[in-house]
Amino acid sequence: MTDRPPSPPNPTPARDDPLEDRVVATTAQLSESIADALGCRLADATLETLLLELDRHGFVDWVTVTRTGDYVWDLSETPDRLGDAVADALVARLEAWLASSDG
Repeated sequence: MTDRPPSPPNPTPARDDPLEDRVVATTAQLSESIADALGCRLADATLETLLLELDRHGFVDWVTVTRTGDYVWDLSETPDRLGDAVADALVARLEAWLASSDG
């Protein structure tokens, strides 16, 4: 089994449903969604390893573990975070290309 992610840094504010208004899914739910969308399936352990790495780099947020031991991931800001990272990488590449072509 993969390493357990760190505990969330701050307690979730008390509400009737702490996951309300957020996009959350378990690793198994994400695996099923990927299989439905792409027609291929990642092993849950492989996907979980990928999600843990994305969590370490701030692209997804691990929020809890269910009673059955499934991780729950908050994906609410993932598209924006990934989009920003891709945009930053593209800008850096473009700047490097422009700098090298100035010669």
